[in-house]
Amino acid sequence: MNPKENPISDAQQARLEQDLFDRAKNVKREDEKVVVEELPDKMAQVLNSVNERLPVVKSMIGKVKTLYAMMRDKEFAMAWSSKTMVIAGLLYFISPVDLLPDFIPILGYVDDAFVISLVMNALGSEIERYQEYIATTRGLKSVSGQ
Repeated sequence: MNPKENPISDAQQARLEQDLFDRAKNVKREDEKVVVEELPDKMAQVLNSVNERLPVVKSMIGKVKTLYAMMRDKEFAMAWSSKTMVIAGLLYFISPVDLLPDFIPILGYVDDAFVISLVMNALGSEIERYQEYIATTRGLKSVSGQ
């Protein structure tokens, strides 16, 4: 994104990043339940309010789905510190009160997309490990199902 087009200043980006890490330090187990209960409605709200084919929306939704699946997968061993980062990012996504209010068409999700990207970048190796795990377990399940 061209810096002139980015509605989030460098200072705001730095604040969002710091907020994410601070939130992750304070995540409680109950917060995971909030994500599980509220994320499906938020996803539906996003998809109803914007064109899901827009590249930024499509990318954000794909990332949210990956993080949500990774968080919910009981068989995948993920460190609590990684899980808290995922939960903190998804809680930010769910929250209607954030840097750019979600009611602003498309622009309202730019900060959400930025925070989700921060989580994806921070947990890059963990996400790769999860994707390999899924590919391996799905491969084994399809072979064993024959």
